[in-house]
Amino acid sequence: MSPARLPSSPRLPLSRGVSITLQPGQARTLHLPAAGTLRVAQGALWVTRRGRHVDHPAQDLYVSAGLALALDAGDSVVIEPMHLAATPAAQVPPASFNWQADEGHCAGLLRWLRQHLQAAWRPAPARAPCA
Repeated sequence: MSPARLPSSPRLPLSRGVSITLQPGQARTLHLPAAGTLRVAQGALWVTRRGRHVDHPAQDLYVSAGLALALDAGDSVVIEPMHLAATPAAQVPPASFNWQADEGHCAGLLRWLRQHLQAAWRPAPARAPCA
């Protein structure tokens, strides 16, 4: 992966792997050209994720250091450094993360298929018998 400085525009070269550090108060919108993984190396990120379909509601996620978030091609995410409630906002540390696109043409499709098959095979919750 290569380090990338944030340009004044929110566009980042996400077709390849990059490492990025956001300072407190910085927020960036990422439009994902390919499926891949966002991995937080330092600090924590607040991530608002919108899928490519307008009928899917936005998801707000907290991703801390050491954790990863799988994202799909076409997703749009807004990311910013986050702090815990016990930490004063003035003491929010920078957040560093890595973005790595999945390898191969079918990687995103295979991940989507795996997620949906796993959801379909989950057992249904037990129901009480009818009286």
